[in-house]
Amino acid sequence: MPRGMRPGGGYTPEEIREYILQSREDLGPRKTAALLRAFHLGDDQTLLTERPTNTSRPPRPRTVAAGYDYKSKTMFVRFRGEKVAPGIYQDGVGYEYYGVTRREWDRFRAAGSPGRMINQVFNAKPYTRAAW
Repeated sequence: MPRGMRPGGGYTPEEIREYILQSREDLGPRKTAALLRAFHLGDDQTLLTERPTNTSRPPRPRTVAAGYDYKSKTMFVRFRGEKVAPGIYQDGVGYEYYGVTRREWDRFRAAGSPGRMINQVFNAKPYTRAAW
């Protein structure tokens, strides 16, 4: 994280809370159902449609799954968790990034290193750790 930047891209907790509330209001019906399914049942398959994500480090990818809602401009990302066997990692924590344009989402999907793009582009946006 760049020096002097707070988690969430330098946004205050109140600003991030507003992005979360606005995102939930604008979320399309399919993503709303997928988000509820992920939260209540622990099944994020329909929320995170990109599985696996691209990686510049195949044995140790930083991101393992991602999804996007065009209506609310919210990107959902699941990061790699802990190693459970040689070359196998369990799913880790999820994050939600707000104000992501469709072009940024397309660039993320095509990026050779999604983790690097998250550091360079998305960490400057409002984001929060996911409850799902």
